[in-house]
Amino acid sequence: MTAIRLANEFNLKLVIDGAAESYLLINEIKASKAEVILHPTKARGWGDMKNMSWETAAKLTEAGIAVAIQSGYESYVPKTRVILYEAAIAVANGLSFEDGLKSITINAANIIGQENRIGSIKKGKDADIVIFDGDPFEYLTHICTVITNGEITYQGCN
Repeated sequence: MTAIRLANEFNLKLVIDGAAESYLLINEIKASKAEVILHPTKARGWGDMKNMSWETAAKLTEAGIAVAIQSGYESYVPKTRVILYEAAIAVANGLSFEDGLKSITINAANIIGQENRIGSIKKGKDADIVIFDGDPFEYLTHICTVITNGEITYQGCN
């Protein structure tokens, strides 16, 4: 609430990072026009995250609040390897499949002001794309192709 008051007082764009209990302040966050980078679902629910909920991404999105999902919570965990899992947990707990993808692509790009370069597939944007053999949120899905800077850098599925 202090961050919202300061953003309002000084006319600042507000991005709330972490936001484990943000579902408790949906109306206030929406009124502030803040965007949210949501804590990872794998975080431990204690301390300032005692009241976290796996449904937070769905609740915020349903209220019209832009949400991106963080990809890791502990320094020893390689963060990029768990981003699909983090989004999948949100999808399994009420976030739509499409919004789950947006939470780790275009929403994240919008929040950091890089939507003209990354976050979606469009001519002129950075061409880093991963192609899967199934649902990217399914544990048994495989990465078939990785395209980096417009060049195929990995080819795995037959």
